[in-house]
Amino acid sequence: MHLLLLADPPPWPHRVDRGVLLLVAALFLAAILAHRYWRATIRLEDEAGAGRLDLERTLARYRAAFRSSPHPAAFVDRATGLVLEAAPGWEAAGLPAGGTVLFEGDPALEPLWRAIPGPDAAHRPAPAFDLVLRGRPFRAEPLDGASLGIVLVVAR
Repeated sequence: MHLLLLADPPPWPHRVDRGVLLLVAALFLAAILAHRYWRATIRLEDEAGAGRLDLERTLARYRAAFRSSPHPAAFVDRATGLVLEAAPGWEAAGLPAGGTVLFEGDPALEPLWRAIPGPDAAHRPAPAFDLVLRGRPFRAEPLDGASLGIVLVVAR
């Protein structure tokens, strides 16, 4: 009887290879890590989308405020002097409308405008300066960042 028990086959006919177990464990760990990465990516995309919407709402508010401003103000290209966008108060004051050159009709202003230095090596704009348009004092402030190359001209 004892001999029969020794002759019975083991419960598993073949031993499981350790390499296969290691491979299954590695695939399981890779699936967990991929899922965590996927979740983090979705979370970051959601945060970026929310931030983008917030910036778009803020920009829309600023744009609406600028476009309804009764005060003379305009965004002017530093290199060409082209009025990119003007507030209603700007055009009501008889200043050059959007799409026209700022120093059109005022030849004395052109050399002053052309003398505005470009940004320095660190991409910082030139300092603000004063100018006179149609007999009124204005403050011209070169902008930086995404608006580099644009000058905000505002009545003093």
